[in-house]
Amino acid sequence: MKTLFKLTPVLACALSLDAQITAVLHRFPARGTEIEIRNDSTVNLTAFAVSMAHVKGADDSAPFLLYVDTVVDTDRLAVRFQLQTAMPLPPNQEYGVGVPDRLQAGQRVDLFEPPIVTAAVFADGTTAGDPALLARLLLRRCNMLQAVELAIEMLSDAGRHNVPRGQLIGRFKMIADSVRHWYLPPEQQVGRRLYEGIVGRLINLPELQLGSAFPPTTFVEQETTLLNHQRTMLLESRPNLEYTAAVRR
Repeated sequence: MKTLFKLTPVLACALSLDAQITAVLHRFPARGTEIEIRNDSTVNLTAFAVSMAHVKGADDSAPFLLYVDTVVDTDRLAVRFQLQTAMPLPPNQEYGVGVPDRLQAGQRVDLFEPPIVTAAVFADGTTAGDPALLARLLLRRCNMLQAVELAIEMLSDAGRHNVPRGQLIGRFKMIADSVRHWYLPPEQQVGRRLYEGIVGRLINLPELQLGSAFPPTTFVEQETTLLNHQRTMLLESRPNLEYTAAVRR
C-alpha cells in the first residue's frame, strides 16, 4: 500500500489499494471531516467498506466503520452521515463519506485517524482492498440474505395462520432485538433495520373489521414481493455468495 498526498486547500491524506479505489481524507473547517472514495477501475463500484481506527488515547476505542452496498436495500435508510454521489459509482467518479468529529472550544477535534482501510466490490465481481474487511463486507451480504429469507418465511406463515397484529409485531421486534447487541459486529446486525421496517408498517396498517384476517393478504403479497426482489439481488450478486460462504468454511 502506498500513501499519497493530495494538494488541496485543506489537509488530506490517502491510501491507494490495488490501483482500484482511492480513499482520501479531507478536513474541512466549515463542514467537518470527509473521506472521498474514488473509483479508479474501469467498471462500476457496487459496494465498499471503509474503516479508520479511533484516535489513540481517546476514551472510545470503537473504530469508524461504514458499509455501502447496492444489494442491501436498507443501506439507503441507515446512512448516518451525508453521502455525496450515488451508487453504483462509475469509473473515475468520487463518493463522499462524512466522518464524525467533535467540537471542542470552537475547534473541530478528530475522533478517528489514518490509515484508512477500504474494501471494494465491482460490477464484474472483482474485488480490491483489505482481505479481512472484504470478508466482512461479503459476510454482511450473507447475513442480509438470511434476514430476508427469515422475514419471507415469517410473513408467509402469518398470512396462512391469521396471526394477531400484536403477536406478529412482537415476533419481528424479538428478532430485531436479538441482533441489537454491542458484542455483535455490524455485519451481523445488518438485518435489524429490515425487521424494524416491517414492524413500523405493521403498526401503521389501518384497523380492520372485527373478524378480518391479519395480516391482510395484500400486505403479505406486497411485502414478500419486495423481499423476494431483495433475495434475487443478493443471490445474483457478484462475487457469488455460495462460493464465498464455502471459502470461509
